[in-house]
Amino acid sequence: MNARTPRPSAPDAVEITVIICTRNRASQLRNGLTSVAGLNVPEGLRWELLLVDNGSSDNTGEVAASFEDRLPIRVVREEAAGLSHARNRGVAEARGTYICWTDDDVLLDPDWLAAYAAAFARHPEAAVFGGEIIPVLQPPTPKWFGSHADQWPLTTLLAKREFGEHAIPLGFDRGVLPWGANFAVRTAEQRRVLYEPALGVSPLQRRVGEEAEVIFRIMAAGGVGWWVPHAKVRHIIPVKRQTLRYVYEFYLSCGETAAYLERVWPGAHHMAGSKRDMDRVTGSAFSLYARAGLHAVLFAATWLLGATRRSLQFLTQAAIHVGAARIAAAPRPVQGHSAAGAETSSPKRQVSR
Repeated sequence: MNARTPRPSAPDAVEITVIICTRNRASQLRNGLTSVAGLNVPEGLRWELLLVDNGSSDNTGEVAASFEDRLPIRVVREEAAGLSHARNRGVAEARGTYICWTDDDVLLDPDWLAAYAAAFARHPEAAVFGGEIIPVLQPPTPKWFGSHADQWPLTTLLAKREFGEHAIPLGFDRGVLPWGANFAVRTAEQRRVLYEPALGVSPLQRRVGEEAEVIFRIMAAGGVGWWVPHAKVRHIIPVKRQTLRYVYEFYLSCGETAAYLERVWPGAHHMAGSKRDMDRVTGSAFSLYARAGLHAVLFAATWLLGATRRSLQFLTQAAIHVGAARIAAAPRPVQGHSAAGAETSSPKRQVSR
C-alpha cells in the first residue's frame, strides 16, 4: 500500500503522526505534499499527516484540501504566530505513538516514512531519531555560493545533515544530532518536553534552535537517540537564500539565539557547541559591537581580494557578534529555563495536552 490509497485509522490506533508546520508558503507546500503522496508506506502501517497552519493568509487551505483523496491528512490552525507555537499545537493534536517532523520546503525520499518505521521497531529504547538533509540549490546560483555550499559556514545555513550510511547513536558531544527539517520524537517524551516560544522563527523574532533545545533536554534526561541513514529529505533552497544578505541574517539569528540561551540558561554551550563557541557571544554590548565591526572590515577587505570562504567566515562572525550584542543590550528577561537538561516549572513544558 502507498500514500495514494490512505487507510483511515482510529484515533487510538495511529502509530506515526507526520507533522508539517506552515505559514503562507502554499506553492512550496504543494510540492512537499506531492512528495508525501509518493511515499512507499509499509503494508499495515497506521499513520496520519497533520498539517499545522500557523495563521496563513494565502491559499494554504485549498492546497491541503486538494490532497484529501491521496493522503490521511488533517489540518489544524494555530493562530499564535511562531514555529514553536505551531509545533506545540501539533504535539497536542498528534495521535501517533511517534511524531515525525519535517518542513514545508522539503521533498521526502519515497522510503522516508518506512525508514523511520523500521528504526522505531529496531530501537524501542530510543526517544529521538534523525535523518539526512540534502540541500538542493534552485538556479541561478551565484558562483561563490555554489563553490562553497559543501563547506562551513554555508552547510549550516543550508541545514545539511549527513553522518553516513550506517545507523549510529546521536550525541551532542560529537555533534551528531538532527535538525528541524528531518527528525522524529517518541510522543510520550515529546509531550513532556515542549518547544520554547522564545526560540524558533516567528514574525517577532528570528531565533533558531527550538528543536535542538528539545532534543538536548530529552537526551540530557537519559533519552537515547539514533541516526536513521535512509530517512532522507531534500531541502529546497530558493535563490533569495543564496545571498550575502541572507548569510548575514541567518548568522545574526544564530548569535542572538546562542546569547539568549546563555543568558537564561547558563551552561547552554553544552548544547550549542563548545565553551569557545559561547565565548564569542558573551561580553558587553559595546565589546560585541566592536568585534562585529572588526570582522566586518575583514570581510570587506578579503572579499575584494577574492578570498571568498575566508570572507564568509568573517561575515559570519560579524553577524554572530551583532546578534549577541542585541541580547546584551536588552533588559534581562525572566524565563523558565533551568540548569542544563532539567525540567522547568513553566506550565507549557510540564502539561501534556
